[in-house]
Amino acid sequence: MRVRTTAAALVAALTIVLPTAGPSLAGGHDGHDGHNLGELHYRFVDENGYERQAQLRPADNDTCYRLTGTSESDPAYQVRNETRSLAILFDNATCGGRDVETLSPGQRSRGNVSVASVLFVPTEGEEHHGRPDHQGGNGNWQHDDEDEDIFRSIMRSMG
Repeated sequence: MRVRTTAAALVAALTIVLPTAGPSLAGGHDGHDGHNLGELHYRFVDENGYERQAQLRPADNDTCYRLTGTSESDPAYQVRNETRSLAILFDNATCGGRDVETLSPGQRSRGNVSVASVLFVPTEGEEHHGRPDHQGGNGNWQHDDEDEDIFRSIMRSMG
């Protein structure tokens, strides 16, 4: 009898907690008004060869987002940034390596691009809400010579 009562109480507690947990986690984390940063619209060809349109609603800056429905072999080919952040486009799923293009708010990609992921960073004058170390998300993308300096310092620290 106790097992049934305990189980019923547990189920009742979960039904109360679970529905409210989703919206609180999905709510805005952009540090402004509780809404997302805007929308990123993109076009791609799906695995069946059909042209598709999709959108991404990022919750925060300094986060890498994979473009749903795309991959490195089947990337998005057209992107429009309707967020209030800079959108740094990458041809891989991890936002690593060289960026393909950087779009300002309201800007559309030039020509056909190959995009599988995007990193959002604050525009100049916007607060920085992501990584606490303020690295890689301040709107200043590193150049080749700076990459070499970073590589050398990493190799030196490894011995």
